[in-house]
Amino acid sequence: MKKLLIQLVHGGLLTLAVSTSVLAQNNNERSPYSRYGYGRLGARQTAAARAMGGLGISLRDGLVANPANPASYTAVDSMTFIMDLAVSLRGAYLKENGKTDSRVLGNLDYATILFPVSRHLAVSAGIMPFSTVGYQFGNTQQLKGTEGANPYRRTYSGQGSINDLYLGLAGRIGHFSLGVNAAYLFGYTSHQRQINFLREEAVNPIYLTQLHLTGFKVDAGLQYELMLDKKHEHSLTIGATFAPKMSLRSERIQQQLRYNGQTNQSTLQLSDTTSSTSQHIVPLSAGFGISYRRANSLLIGLDASYQKWSESKYTDGDASFTDRYRAALGLEWIPNHRARNPFSQARYRLGLNGANSYLKVPTPSGELTGYTELGASLGVGIPLIDRRSLLNISIDYNYLRPGKADMVSEHSLGLTVGITFNEGWFRKARIN
Repeated sequence: MKKLLIQLVHGGLLTLAVSTSVLAQNNNERSPYSRYGYGRLGARQTAAARAMGGLGISLRDGLVANPANPASYTAVDSMTFIMDLAVSLRGAYLKENGKTDSRVLGNLDYATILFPVSRHLAVSAGIMPFSTVGYQFGNTQQLKGTEGANPYRRTYSGQGSINDLYLGLAGRIGHFSLGVNAAYLFGYTSHQRQINFLREEAVNPIYLTQLHLTGFKVDAGLQYELMLDKKHEHSLTIGATFAPKMSLRSERIQQQLRYNGQTNQSTLQLSDTTSSTSQHIVPLSAGFGISYRRANSLLIGLDASYQKWSESKYTDGDASFTDRYRAALGLEWIPNHRARNPFSQARYRLGLNGANSYLKVPTPSGELTGYTELGASLGVGIPLIDRRSLLNISIDYNYLRPGKADMVSEHSLGLTVGITFNEGWFRKARIN
Protein backbone atom coordinates (compact mmCIF):
# COMPACT_ATOMS: atom_id res chain seq x y z
CA MET A 1 0.00 0.00 0.00
CA LYS A 2 2.76 2.44 0.90
CA LYS A 3 4.67 1.57 -2.27
CA LEU A 4 1.56 2.14 -4.38
CA LEU A 5 0.89 5.48 -2.69
CA ILE A 6 4.47 6.61 -3.34
CA GLN A 7 4.17 5.68 -7.01
CA LEU A 8 0.91 7.59 -7.34
CA VAL A 9 2.28 10.71 -5.72
CA HIS A 10 5.46 10.50 -7.80
CA GLY A 11 3.44 10.18 -11.01
CA GLY A 12 1.18 13.05 -10.01
CA LEU A 13 4.07 15.33 -9.13
CA LEU A 14 5.79 14.47 -12.43
CA THR A 15 2.62 15.54 -14.28
CA LEU A 16 2.50 18.75 -12.27
CA ALA A 17 6.18 19.43 -13.01
CA VAL A 18 5.56 19.15 -16.74
CA SER A 19 2.49 21.38 -16.38
CA THR A 20 4.58 23.92 -14.48
CA SER A 21 6.92 24.46 -17.42
CA VAL A 22 3.95 24.87 -19.77
CA LEU A 23 1.95 27.21 -17.54
CA ALA A 24 5.04 29.36 -17.03
CA GLN A 25 4.71 30.23 -20.72
CA ASN A 26 1.01 31.09 -20.47
CA ASN A 27 -0.51 32.36 -23.72
CA ASN A 28 -4.12 32.89 -22.73
CA GLU A 29 -4.49 36.63 -22.15
CA ARG A 30 -4.75 39.67 -24.42
CA SER A 31 -6.09 42.55 -22.36
CA PRO A 32 -4.65 46.07 -22.16
CA TYR A 33 -5.71 46.11 -18.49
CA SER A 34 -3.13 43.39 -17.77
CA ARG A 35 -0.47 46.07 -18.26
CA TYR A 36 -0.99 47.22 -14.67
CA GLY A 37 -0.39 45.58 -11.30
CA TYR A 38 0.14 41.83 -11.49
CA GLY A 39 -1.95 41.49 -14.65
CA ARG A 40 -5.36 39.85 -14.80
CA LEU A 41 -5.98 37.75 -11.70
CA GLY A 42 -6.67 34.04 -12.01
CA ALA A 43 -8.69 31.83 -9.67
CA ARG A 44 -8.38 28.33 -8.31
CA GLN A 45 -11.14 26.97 -10.52
CA THR A 46 -11.37 23.65 -12.30
CA ALA A 47 -13.54 23.26 -15.41
CA ALA A 48 -16.45 21.97 -13.32
CA ALA A 49 -16.37 24.96 -10.96
CA ARG A 50 -15.93 27.41 -13.85
CA ALA A 51 -19.12 26.13 -15.47
CA MET A 52 -20.93 26.99 -12.21
CA GLY A 53 -19.78 30.60 -12.23
CA GLY A 54 -16.62 29.89 -10.24
CA LEU A 55 -18.48 28.42 -7.26
CA GLY A 56 -15.89 27.06 -4.83
CA ILE A 57 -16.17 28.07 -1.18
CA SER A 58 -19.36 26.06 -0.63
CA LEU A 59 -18.69 23.42 -3.33
CA ARG A 60 -18.31 19.93 -1.86
CA ASP A 61 -18.20 17.08 -4.35
CA GLY A 62 -16.29 13.80 -4.29
CA LEU A 63 -15.74 13.92 -8.06
CA VAL A 64 -14.39 17.48 -8.21
CA ALA A 65 -10.95 18.70 -7.10
CA ASN A 66 -11.76 22.07 -5.53
CA PRO A 67 -8.66 23.97 -4.33
CA ALA A 68 -10.76 27.12 -3.79
CA ASN A 69 -11.66 25.60 -0.41
CA PRO A 70 -9.21 22.94 0.82
CA ALA A 71 -11.80 21.61 3.29
CA SER A 72 -13.61 20.10 0.30
CA TYR A 73 -10.84 17.51 -0.22
CA THR A 74 -12.37 15.19 2.40
CA ALA A 75 -15.41 14.65 0.15
CA VAL A 76 -13.29 12.35 -2.05
CA ASP A 77 -14.09 8.66 -1.80
CA SER A 78 -11.63 6.72 0.36
CA MET A 79 -10.90 4.35 -2.56
CA THR A 80 -10.40 6.99 -5.26
CA PHE A 81 -7.47 8.77 -6.93
CA ILE A 82 -8.42 11.81 -9.04
CA MET A 83 -6.34 13.65 -11.63
CA ASP A 84 -7.81 16.67 -13.41
CA LEU A 85 -6.21 18.35 -16.45
CA ALA A 86 -7.66 21.04 -18.71
CA VAL A 87 -6.92 23.19 -21.73
CA SER A 88 -8.69 26.41 -22.63
CA LEU A 89 -9.38 28.52 -25.71
CA ARG A 90 -10.50 32.14 -25.42
CA GLY A 91 -11.58 34.75 -27.93
CA ALA A 92 -11.65 38.43 -26.97
CA TYR A 93 -13.37 41.40 -28.59
CA LEU A 94 -12.13 44.85 -27.55
CA LYS A 95 -13.74 48.21 -28.30
CA GLU A 96 -12.60 51.79 -27.71
CA ASN A 97 -14.08 54.96 -29.23
CA GLY A 98 -15.47 53.11 -32.23
CA LYS A 99 -12.28 51.11 -32.87
CA THR A 100 -12.35 47.33 -32.41
CA ASP A 101 -9.92 44.43 -32.17
CA SER A 102 -10.37 40.68 -31.74
CA ARG A 103 -7.99 37.86 -30.84
CA VAL A 104 -8.14 34.13 -30.12
CA LEU A 105 -5.66 32.39 -27.81
CA GLY A 106 -5.32 29.08 -26.02
CA ASN A 107 -3.20 27.29 -23.46
CA LEU A 108 -2.90 24.49 -20.94
CA ASP A 109 -5.04 25.80 -18.08
CA TYR A 110 -4.30 23.80 -14.93
CA ALA A 111 -3.41 20.40 -13.48
CA THR A 112 -4.52 18.94 -10.14
CA ILE A 113 -4.47 15.65 -8.25
CA LEU A 114 -6.59 14.56 -5.28
CA PHE A 115 -6.43 11.36 -3.24
CA PRO A 116 -7.31 10.09 0.24
CA VAL A 117 -4.74 9.22 2.89
CA SER A 118 -7.31 7.62 5.19
CA ARG A 119 -11.07 7.73 5.72
CA HIS A 120 -10.73 11.14 7.34
CA LEU A 121 -7.69 12.67 5.58
CA ALA A 122 -7.13 13.73 1.96
CA VAL A 123 -4.35 15.41 -0.01
CA SER A 124 -4.41 17.55 -3.13
CA ALA A 125 -1.70 19.20 -5.24
CA GLY A 126 -1.79 21.26 -8.39
CA ILE A 127 -0.72 24.24 -10.41
CA MET A 128 -2.93 27.10 -11.57
CA PRO A 129 -2.37 30.65 -12.81
CA PHE A 130 -2.27 33.32 -10.09
CA SER A 131 -2.13 36.15 -12.63
CA THR A 132 -1.46 36.59 -16.34
CA VAL A 133 -0.10 39.41 -18.49
CA GLY A 134 -0.67 39.64 -22.22
CA TYR A 135 -1.30 42.73 -24.38
CA GLN A 136 -0.14 44.60 -27.47
CA PHE A 137 -1.42 47.98 -28.61
CA GLY A 138 -0.17 51.36 -29.86
CA ASN A 139 -0.95 54.58 -31.71
CA THR A 140 0.61 57.02 -34.14
CA GLN A 141 1.22 60.66 -33.14
CA GLN A 142 2.95 63.76 -34.47
CA LEU A 143 5.82 65.72 -32.96
CA LYS A 144 4.56 69.05 -31.72
CA GLY A 145 5.26 71.96 -34.03
CA THR A 146 6.19 69.83 -37.07
CA GLU A 147 2.80 70.06 -38.84
CA GLY A 148 2.68 66.35 -39.69
CA ALA A 149 6.22 66.07 -41.06
CA ASN A 150 7.55 63.88 -38.24
CA PRO A 151 5.12 61.13 -37.25
CA TYR A 152 6.09 58.52 -34.67
CA ARG A 153 4.45 55.39 -33.29
CA ARG A 154 4.16 54.36 -29.64
CA THR A 155 3.78 50.62 -29.03
CA TYR A 156 3.14 48.78 -25.77
CA SER A 157 3.42 45.03 -25.26
CA GLY A 158 3.67 42.61 -22.35
CA GLN A 159 3.61 38.95 -21.47
CA GLY A 160 4.21 36.55 -18.61
CA SER A 161 2.43 34.91 -15.70
CA ILE A 162 2.70 34.25 -11.99
CA ASN A 163 1.98 30.59 -11.18
CA ASP A 164 0.38 29.06 -8.10
CA LEU A 165 1.85 25.66 -7.18
CA TYR A 166 -0.02 24.33 -4.15
CA LEU A 167 -0.12 21.36 -1.79
CA GLY A 168 -3.17 20.89 0.41
CA LEU A 169 -4.24 18.68 3.31
CA ALA A 170 -7.73 18.30 4.77
CA GLY A 171 -9.20 16.38 7.69
CA ARG A 172 -12.73 15.58 8.77
CA ILE A 173 -14.33 15.13 12.19
CA GLY A 174 -18.01 14.25 11.98
CA HIS A 175 -19.69 16.78 9.71
CA PHE A 176 -16.85 19.31 10.04
CA SER A 177 -13.97 19.46 7.55
CA LEU A 178 -10.92 21.65 7.85
CA GLY A 179 -8.24 22.10 5.18
CA VAL A 180 -5.06 24.06 4.51
CA ASN A 181 -3.27 24.90 1.26
CA ALA A 182 0.41 25.86 1.21
CA ALA A 183 1.40 27.41 -2.11
CA TYR A 184 4.58 28.56 -3.79
CA LEU A 185 4.15 31.50 -6.18
CA PHE A 186 6.70 32.01 -8.93
CA GLY A 187 7.01 33.56 -12.34
CA TYR A 188 7.66 36.84 -14.09
CA THR A 189 5.96 39.57 -16.10
CA SER A 190 7.63 41.55 -18.87
CA HIS A 191 6.59 44.94 -20.26
CA GLN A 192 8.00 46.80 -23.25
CA ARG A 193 7.37 50.37 -24.35
CA GLN A 194 8.86 51.55 -27.65
CA ILE A 195 8.88 54.82 -29.56
CA ASN A 196 9.42 54.36 -33.28
CA PHE A 197 10.21 57.47 -35.32
CA LEU A 198 9.08 56.65 -38.84
CA ARG A 199 12.38 57.49 -40.54
CA GLU A 200 15.18 55.16 -41.61
CA GLU A 201 17.93 57.19 -39.95
CA ALA A 202 16.12 57.46 -36.61
CA VAL A 203 17.43 55.88 -33.40
CA ASN A 204 14.41 54.65 -31.44
CA PRO A 205 14.26 54.23 -27.65
CA ILE A 206 12.99 51.00 -26.05
CA TYR A 207 12.07 50.72 -22.37
CA LEU A 208 11.92 47.24 -20.79
CA THR A 209 10.66 46.27 -17.35
CA GLN A 210 10.73 42.76 -15.90
CA LEU A 211 9.26 41.76 -12.56
CA HIS A 212 10.26 38.42 -11.03
CA LEU A 213 8.22 37.23 -8.05
CA THR A 214 8.65 34.29 -5.68
CA GLY A 215 7.11 33.56 -2.31
CA PHE A 216 4.70 31.51 -0.27
CA LYS A 217 1.03 31.88 0.57
CA VAL A 218 -1.22 29.95 2.93
CA ASP A 219 -4.99 29.69 2.98
CA ALA A 220 -7.37 27.72 5.17
CA GLY A 221 -10.90 26.51 4.61
CA LEU A 222 -13.79 25.17 6.65
CA GLN A 223 -16.93 23.31 5.61
CA TYR A 224 -19.85 22.04 7.68
CA GLU A 225 -22.32 19.62 6.13
CA LEU A 226 -25.79 19.81 7.70
CA MET A 227 -28.14 16.92 6.89
CA LEU A 228 -31.76 18.02 6.47
CA ASP A 229 -33.38 14.57 6.56
CA LYS A 230 -32.74 11.13 8.06
CA LYS A 231 -32.01 9.54 4.67
CA HIS A 232 -29.23 12.09 4.01
CA GLU A 233 -30.73 12.96 0.65
CA HIS A 234 -30.97 16.70 1.37
CA SER A 235 -28.12 18.71 2.85
CA LEU A 236 -26.69 22.18 3.32
CA THR A 237 -22.95 22.89 3.11
CA ILE A 238 -21.67 26.03 4.80
CA GLY A 239 -18.15 27.03 3.83
CA ALA A 240 -15.62 29.69 4.78
CA THR A 241 -12.06 30.51 3.71
CA PHE A 242 -9.32 32.78 5.03
CA ALA A 243 -5.83 33.72 3.82
CA PRO A 244 -3.50 36.10 5.69
CA LYS A 245 -1.52 38.85 4.04
CA MET A 246 1.94 37.59 3.03
CA SER A 247 4.93 39.32 1.44
CA LEU A 248 6.63 38.17 -1.75
CA ARG A 249 10.26 38.44 -2.76
CA SER A 250 10.65 40.55 -5.89
CA GLU A 251 13.32 41.58 -8.36
CA ARG A 252 12.53 44.43 -10.74
CA ILE A 253 14.79 44.98 -13.75
CA GLN A 254 14.46 48.19 -15.76
CA GLN A 255 16.43 48.75 -18.96
CA GLN A 256 16.63 51.44 -21.60
CA LEU A 257 17.88 50.54 -25.09
CA ARG A 258 18.39 52.34 -28.36
CA TYR A 259 17.38 50.59 -31.57
CA ASN A 260 19.07 51.63 -34.84
CA GLY A 261 16.88 50.81 -37.84
CA GLN A 262 19.77 51.10 -40.30
CA THR A 263 22.02 48.58 -38.53
CA ASN A 264 19.12 46.54 -37.07
CA GLN A 265 20.89 46.50 -33.69
CA SER A 266 19.91 47.40 -30.12
CA THR A 267 22.33 49.02 -27.68
CA LEU A 268 21.84 48.97 -23.92
CA GLN A 269 21.94 52.49 -22.49
CA LEU A 270 20.80 52.11 -18.88
CA SER A 271 20.04 49.19 -16.56
CA ASP A 272 18.79 49.16 -12.99
CA THR A 273 17.81 46.27 -10.70
CA THR A 274 15.96 46.64 -7.41
CA SER A 275 15.02 43.91 -4.96
CA SER A 276 12.46 43.86 -2.16
CA THR A 277 10.91 41.51 0.37
CA SER A 278 7.98 43.71 1.38
CA GLN A 279 6.78 45.79 -1.57
CA HIS A 280 4.76 43.02 -3.23
CA ILE A 281 2.12 41.04 -1.37
CA VAL A 282 -0.56 38.42 -1.51
CA PRO A 283 -3.47 40.24 0.17
CA LEU A 284 -5.55 39.22 3.14
CA SER A 285 -8.67 37.52 1.82
CA ALA A 286 -11.81 35.91 3.22
CA GLY A 287 -14.86 34.21 1.79
CA PHE A 288 -18.17 32.67 2.74
CA GLY A 289 -20.57 30.38 0.90
CA ILE A 290 -23.62 28.19 1.30
CA SER A 291 -25.00 25.48 -0.96
CA TYR A 292 -27.97 23.12 -1.03
CA ARG A 293 -27.68 19.60 -2.42
CA ARG A 294 -30.30 17.01 -3.24
CA ALA A 295 -28.35 13.77 -3.47
CA ASN A 296 -27.36 12.71 -7.00
CA SER A 297 -29.74 15.24 -8.51
CA LEU A 298 -29.33 18.96 -7.76
CA LEU A 299 -26.81 21.46 -6.38
CA ILE A 300 -27.36 25.19 -5.88
CA GLY A 301 -24.69 27.37 -4.26
CA LEU A 302 -23.78 30.98 -3.55
CA ASP A 303 -20.30 32.34 -2.69
CA ALA A 304 -18.94 35.77 -1.75
CA SER A 305 -15.30 36.76 -1.24
CA TYR A 306 -13.16 39.77 -0.32
CA GLN A 307 -9.50 40.64 -1.02
CA LYS A 308 -7.77 43.55 0.72
CA TRP A 309 -5.56 44.74 -2.14
CA SER A 310 -5.47 48.31 -0.79
CA GLU A 311 -2.66 47.23 1.59
CA SER A 312 -0.24 46.75 -1.31
CA LYS A 313 2.79 49.05 -1.36
CA TYR A 314 3.55 48.26 -4.99
CA THR A 315 3.29 51.32 -7.22
CA ASP A 316 2.93 50.74 -10.92
CA GLY A 317 2.88 53.97 -12.87
CA ASP A 318 -0.32 55.87 -12.25
CA ALA A 319 -2.42 52.83 -11.29
CA SER A 320 -3.46 52.18 -7.69
CA PHE A 321 -4.77 49.14 -5.83
CA THR A 322 -8.25 48.86 -4.35
CA ASP A 323 -10.15 46.22 -2.38
CA ARG A 324 -11.89 43.56 -4.47
CA TYR A 325 -15.29 41.93 -3.94
CA ARG A 326 -16.62 38.93 -5.85
CA ALA A 327 -19.86 36.91 -5.84
CA ALA A 328 -20.77 33.68 -7.65
CA LEU A 329 -23.99 31.72 -8.09
CA GLY A 330 -23.86 28.17 -9.42
CA LEU A 331 -26.19 25.27 -10.25
CA GLU A 332 -25.70 21.62 -11.23
CA TRP A 333 -28.42 19.18 -12.31
CA ILE A 334 -28.23 15.44 -13.00
CA PRO A 335 -31.35 14.06 -14.79
CA ASN A 336 -30.90 10.43 -13.69
CA HIS A 337 -27.66 9.22 -12.10
CA ARG A 338 -28.71 5.54 -12.46
CA ALA A 339 -29.50 5.68 -16.17
CA ARG A 340 -27.31 3.88 -18.69
CA ASN A 341 -27.52 6.73 -21.15
CA PRO A 342 -24.46 8.95 -20.48
CA PHE A 343 -26.45 12.10 -21.29
CA SER A 344 -29.00 11.22 -18.61
CA GLN A 345 -26.12 10.65 -16.19
CA ALA A 346 -24.37 13.85 -17.25
CA ARG A 347 -23.96 16.85 -14.95
CA TYR A 348 -25.47 20.00 -16.47
CA ARG A 349 -24.14 23.24 -14.99
CA LEU A 350 -24.95 26.96 -15.02
CA GLY A 351 -23.41 29.94 -13.26
CA LEU A 352 -23.25 33.72 -12.84
CA ASN A 353 -20.54 35.87 -11.27
CA GLY A 354 -19.53 39.44 -10.77
CA ALA A 355 -16.54 41.32 -9.35
CA ASN A 356 -14.95 44.75 -9.24
CA SER A 357 -11.36 45.34 -10.34
CA TYR A 358 -8.48 45.19 -7.87
CA LEU A 359 -6.93 48.18 -9.67
CA LYS A 360 -7.80 51.73 -10.59
CA VAL A 361 -6.12 52.51 -13.90
CA PRO A 362 -5.48 55.82 -15.68
CA THR A 363 -8.02 56.96 -18.28
CA PRO A 364 -7.28 59.04 -21.41
CA SER A 365 -8.52 62.09 -19.49
CA GLY A 366 -6.01 61.45 -16.68
CA GLU A 367 -8.43 60.18 -14.04
CA LEU A 368 -8.10 56.93 -12.08
CA THR A 369 -11.01 54.53 -12.27
CA GLY A 370 -11.73 50.82 -12.10
CA TYR A 371 -13.93 48.42 -13.98
CA THR A 372 -16.53 45.74 -13.31
CA GLU A 373 -16.35 42.14 -14.49
CA LEU A 374 -19.61 40.31 -15.17
CA GLY A 375 -19.78 36.69 -16.27
CA ALA A 376 -22.13 33.86 -17.21
CA SER A 377 -21.22 30.24 -17.80
CA LEU A 378 -22.64 26.86 -18.68
CA GLY A 379 -21.18 23.41 -19.06
CA VAL A 380 -21.58 19.68 -18.83
CA GLY A 381 -19.74 16.82 -17.16
CA ILE A 382 -20.10 13.70 -19.33
CA PRO A 383 -19.30 10.29 -17.78
CA LEU A 384 -16.67 8.30 -19.66
CA ILE A 385 -16.69 4.54 -20.24
CA ASP A 386 -15.76 3.67 -16.67
CA ARG A 387 -18.69 5.86 -15.42
CA ARG A 388 -16.39 7.39 -12.79
CA SER A 389 -14.21 9.65 -14.91
CA LEU A 390 -15.69 12.77 -16.49
CA LEU A 391 -15.18 14.90 -19.57
CA ASN A 392 -15.86 18.44 -18.28
CA ILE A 393 -16.73 21.10 -20.85
CA SER A 394 -17.47 24.68 -19.86
CA ILE A 395 -18.25 27.81 -21.87
CA ASP A 396 -17.99 31.17 -20.13
CA TYR A 397 -18.79 34.69 -21.30
CA ASN A 398 -17.19 37.68 -19.58
CA TYR A 399 -17.90 41.36 -20.00
CA LEU A 400 -15.42 43.91 -18.68
CA ARG A 401 -17.35 47.11 -18.16
CA PRO A 402 -15.03 50.14 -17.70
CA GLY A 403 -15.82 52.92 -15.27
CA LYS A 404 -15.53 55.60 -18.00
CA ALA A 405 -16.94 55.65 -21.52
CA ASP A 406 -13.57 56.56 -23.10
CA MET A 407 -11.88 53.37 -21.78
CA VAL A 408 -11.57 49.98 -23.48
CA SER A 409 -14.48 47.59 -23.02
CA GLU A 410 -13.94 43.84 -23.42
CA HIS A 411 -16.15 40.92 -24.36
CA SER A 412 -14.63 37.45 -24.20
CA LEU A 413 -15.87 33.91 -24.77
CA GLY A 414 -13.91 31.01 -23.35
CA LEU A 415 -14.00 27.26 -23.86
CA THR A 416 -12.43 24.96 -21.25
CA VAL A 417 -12.12 21.22 -21.80
CA GLY A 418 -10.99 19.15 -18.85
CA ILE A 419 -10.70 15.45 -18.15
CA THR A 420 -11.15 14.18 -14.61
CA PHE A 421 -9.54 10.74 -14.33
CA ASN A 422 -11.19 8.91 -11.43
CA GLU A 423 -9.32 5.70 -10.76
CA GLY A 424 -10.08 3.11 -8.07
CA TRP A 425 -6.40 2.60 -7.28
CA PHE A 426 -6.99 1.65 -3.68
CA ARG A 427 -9.68 -0.99 -4.29
CA LYS A 428 -8.63 -4.57 -3.67
CA ALA A 429 -9.07 -6.95 -6.59
CA ARG A 430 -11.69 -9.67 -6.13
CA ILE A 431 -10.87 -13.27 -7.00
CA ASN A 432 -13.77 -15.54 -7.92
